[in-house]
Amino acid sequence: MGDLIIGGSGFVGRNLARRLTAQGREVTVIDRIPDSTGTFAGRYIQGDAQDAQFLTEIIGHVHPDDVYHLAANSDISAGVVDASLDFGDTLMTTAALRYALSQVHAHRLIFASSSAVYGISELPLSEESKGAPAPVSWYGKAKLASEYILESLTAERPDLPILVIRFPNVVGPLATHGVVFDFVRRLRANPGQLDVLGDGNQTKPYVHVAELIDGISYFSSELPPGLKRVNIGPVDEIDVKGIVQEVTGALGLDPTVTYQDSPFGWVGDVPRYSFDTSLMQREGFAIDTTSRQAVRRAAEDMVAELTT
Repeated sequence: MGDLIIGGSGFVGRNLARRLTAQGREVTVIDRIPDSTGTFAGRYIQGDAQDAQFLTEIIGHVHPDDVYHLAANSDISAGVVDASLDFGDTLMTTAALRYALSQVHAHRLIFASSSAVYGISELPLSEESKGAPAPVSWYGKAKLASEYILESLTAERPDLPILVIRFPNVVGPLATHGVVFDFVRRLRANPGQLDVLGDGNQTKPYVHVAELIDGISYFSSELPPGLKRVNIGPVDEIDVKGIVQEVTGALGLDPTVTYQDSPFGWVGDVPRYSFDTSLMQREGFAIDTTSRQAVRRAAEDMVAELTT
């Protein structure tokens, strides 16, 4: 049994590849950057996922059971400055994959969407809301547009199960970006000082990548034909000040911490939201780790990586 991960050299992709390989599955990864780590046990193909013909040929050759579409611009703030990053890395890769799967066969498609598709809301973010999502960043807009592109594929491939996972901030080992990664990296460089973007009251849910992959596996295992959207995340949130506490605790440090006056960490940031996971729970899956526990575990993961 084989799986194809598009955009597999990133944070979630590398963790997913490890999990699938450990389960004895044959994993093929596509990414435009070379495998500089040499850690993939499966097959690594360097190529451009925006190239529809390239994807068609690879999928036709690999004959994957599951296709995981993770390719995206992961730097939201950079996408605010240059929208072509989200247009190319997220939207065009989705359009290319849509074409490929209209031509060649795969058993299932799993798309990594995001809580960013919802935008700013005072209510818990729910995939069952009647109102239309209103993302504020180009990243969120590209993810939402990608969902609709894949939904349109069901007209040509009504037999194809498509799982759209909307998840919040993800933390854990092999991270390449994010607040925990950033804090650990900067505190290792300067243990006595930490300058934080925003006022520290930004409050969001955080999920450990291991539990996110548990959820993806759970919902994809019995997926019916058609497109299904589901939020996967914890039932609580943590603010940035709490993240500072957990990261400094994991490092055993007591630095001077400075905050800014703005409630926003960067342009395009959604400073506060909660996640409605009632559908996830009704269907029998639960995230057992709190946001605070996920952050602490991720910080400890990074410390272990840096000391081995």
